[in-house]
Amino acid sequence: MKNILIIEDSKTLNNIIAKELKAKGYDVAQAFTFSQAKTQLKQKDFDLLILDLHLPDGEGSELIAHIQSLTKTKVVVLTSLQDEDLREELFSYGIVDYIIKDMNLIYSLMEIIKIIQKLQESKKEKILVIDDSKFVCKQIKTILEPRNYEVTFTYNAKEGLVALHQGEYDLLILDMELPDLHGLEVLRLIRKENRFLNLAIVVLSGFYTAEVVRDALKNGANDFLKKPFIFEEFILKIDLWLDYFKKEKALKQKTQQLQEFNKNLEGMVEQKVALLREKDKMLLQQSRHAQMGEMIAMIAHQWRQPLNIVGASVAALEQKVKLDKLDKTQFEVITQKIKHYLEYLSSTIDDFRNFFQPETKKSVTDFKQITSKALLLIKSSLEENDIAYVVEVKKLEPVLVYENEFIQVVLNLIKNAEDVLLERDIKDPKIIIRIEGTTLKVIDNAGGIPKEVFDQIFNPYFTTKHERNGTGLGLYMSKLIVEEHSFGRLYAKNTKEGAMFVIELQKESEV
Repeated sequence: MKNILIIEDSKTLNNIIAKELKAKGYDVAQAFTFSQAKTQLKQKDFDLLILDLHLPDGEGSELIAHIQSLTKTKVVVLTSLQDEDLREELFSYGIVDYIIKDMNLIYSLMEIIKIIQKLQESKKEKILVIDDSKFVCKQIKTILEPRNYEVTFTYNAKEGLVALHQGEYDLLILDMELPDLHGLEVLRLIRKENRFLNLAIVVLSGFYTAEVVRDALKNGANDFLKKPFIFEEFILKIDLWLDYFKKEKALKQKTQQLQEFNKNLEGMVEQKVALLREKDKMLLQQSRHAQMGEMIAMIAHQWRQPLNIVGASVAALEQKVKLDKLDKTQFEVITQKIKHYLEYLSSTIDDFRNFFQPETKKSVTDFKQITSKALLLIKSSLEENDIAYVVEVKKLEPVLVYENEFIQVVLNLIKNAEDVLLERDIKDPKIIIRIEGTTLKVIDNAGGIPKEVFDQIFNPYFTTKHERNGTGLGLYMSKLIVEEHSFGRLYAKNTKEGAMFVIELQKESEV
């Protein structure tokens, strides 16, 4: 429905309607008299006429009759009259609807657009009529077909029930007094079947008593109209019930789609969570593998001096044996020294082996124990690089964590501090590890984190250690361990001297 002719003698109203419809993409023509309209109707076919009932050269129902003699185009009437008889007469001519134009102008425009949109619907709503009166059926046809409804007529209960089972209908208009079966029995038969539970049914009857209305509604009718019906009331109720059931059907479909979506979403979420957990495990393992090279370097730092001492002691023994100057006391002193350093080497292996053991349960510990175990692994490297370190314990409180994971976190933070101190060749390099209850801070004096990378330091695979082939997983995995595994916080700040990394955990009693 694209071509619309507005026939209205008020230029102001005509122009306002035309402007609104043109803005919505319709091809609009305008006429201000009946004569102008006749000329345009002869020149062009229109899909809809919007017709004022009171024109300078035409009036009322005669005007409708003249229009219908010229064209079969659908008509929407504009009127300022509230005359009920006139409105009934208009519907008997087969108009689509009428608009009271002296009401709120915006409302009137909305009503016109609503009617046009309904007439544009590609899918016509289907109505089945079961009524033995051909006169009533003709009336129904006159007032419903112009409104874009597809109407099927049957004249007894048997025909109606067959048609109902063979077709797909949106609404049933049912006469109560049928020649072969009473309407109440037809209602009962229809509502017995699940497929018709959502079918809108409007009942017509020449008998109008409280008992008749009650029986009809109790047996499955949605509404009741007395014969002879008022055209306008009939149209309003048909429109109302079709609109109601259309919206209810759409709501059920949306609800069903939403339920299916939620069901699928739950499965997708579970699958995604499982994948993310697997990814975290892989990243954790990848991070630990990346650290193995650093660990081997740390082991080398811790073993170098003891191995040198053991080697020197063995050489001394050999020399004394060759010179035959080895006495029992010297032998015991040298062998005790060798045993001591061998035990130290064995203990170092145990420290590193424990670090790489996976944990399945959390344990109660504190940041002092965690820090001590982390320093056992890295202190030789710090000492060899002349990096001073100090542990300050202001307050100690228990925490519930996977201990080996947290040793890895603290080790990562200390190792990062060591790397940046060496990279920037800081004079008098220093690392402070400060413990304040369930908070641990690792502070260096390397000048801080550059602003341009500050927001990226916890991203996976982000690294500034290209020369040393950094993986960019250390801080990411540390944050994951603290925040996902232990529901704490890990964040960084810049101080006057350098960077400060802060771990905040809940107290063991609050977990």
